Amino acid sequence: MESRFLTNYTETTFLSTIQMNLRRCKSFAFSVSFIKKAGLVLLAKDISAAIERGAKGRIITSTYQNFTDVESLNYFLSLAQHPNFQCHLDDECFHDEKNYFTNGFHSKGYIFELENGIEMVVGSSNITRYALLKNIEWDLVVNCEHDTEAYLDAMNEFESLWNQTYELSQDRIKEYSTKLSFAIEHWDMDYDMADSEIKPNYMQRKALRELNRYRAIGQERALVISATGSGKTYLAAFDALNFNPDRLLYIVHEGSILKKSLETFQKVFGGSKTCGLYNAEVKETGEDFLFSTNVSMCRSLELFDKKEFDYIIIDECHHAVADSYRKIIDYFEPEFLLGLTATENRMDNQDVVEIFGNNIPYELRLRDAIINDLIVPFHYYGIRDELVDYGLTASGERRLISQISTPENCEFIHQ
Repeated sequence: MESRFLTNYTETTFLSTIQMNLRRCKSFAFSVSFIKKAGLVLLAKDISAAIERGAKGRIITSTYQNFTDVESLNYFLSLAQHPNFQCHLDDECFHDEKNYFTNGFHSKGYIFELENGIEMVVGSSNITRYALLKNIEWDLVVNCEHDTEAYLDAMNEFESLWNQTYELSQDRIKEYSTKLSFAIEHWDMDYDMADSEIKPNYMQRKALRELNRYRAIGQERALVISATGSGKTYLAAFDALNFNPDRLLYIVHEGSILKKSLETFQKVFGGSKTCGLYNAEVKETGEDFLFSTNVSMCRSLELFDKKEFDYIIIDECHHAVADSYRKIIDYFEPEFLLGLTATENRMDNQDVVEIFGNNIPYELRLRDAIINDLIVPFHYYGIRDELVDYGLTASGERRLISQISTPENCEFIHQ
């Protein structure tokens, strides 16, 4: 077979080519700089099946720019229990001649030994979800029977990289995980905001860094606690801009908040994404970003694919323990789920934090919001209400509510 050109939009795609070759190969050797779990799941079954049937596999990946996630490395380490599989890690292994800086590991090459020859796929595609499904990527399949010299050169390069990189181990993964926990990647924030007229404030930048760091170490959901009025909706919009989803779902419990949230996202994204409402009155399903009430979405789940949305935001998520919210959260399978709330505490003591994987990358309490000039300072005064019985027992608390709402008491408060 002659060499052929692949994209995500050719009749035979890059992903289907890699999957097909994994299913029939005798051995494979990958040199791939960036690997993310969301992309790896598209190949994991075929990689595992190839190893289990006896194919020899070797993979080199890297910690370059802290992009590869820990979950992918843990998967490769689990495969290493098979004697026919090995994984090596570039962890700043390559330097320039004067050793002034580290050379980035940025290769994307896939070599397969098949029953009827050797095939090599080289191009721009990393193992990430967008690279395998959506991005504009160029890759070339080289039939090595027709180009033996290119194959020999590639294998010589692979063996050289293999000998200079580290064998993957639990200790090395732990060391990388610790590094991720403290790293602030250069793409974390401002590079995506450079062309936006609206910029995140100091506190939002801290939250956005932490959200990106949590995703880098493999977390798929998180809860941000931020005081009312401190800019949670803008924070969510900035993080979505950083994440760059194709489709996004924003869930709120009140219709009055719905349109304001949509307008906030439009301000941040400009015209790059279309936004639509999905509630009792309007059902705009074809837009890139959908803003829906929990009740409307809960009643329409069968109309949407489980993987319809890359990124889902649950606003005022202290309501998330309610059945309508749980049905939405349990049904969809986004790449990332973000919860927003001013308080994670509920009077019924149900656990909201657990729904979001016990991940709280950032908290901005009311006092801190005031100190950082995000919320106007206020004073409050308590006035004893002579028309209300303060001595009620716990079982009589409902009577207090009815006493507060009597016409006589409302007039007292007005005065």
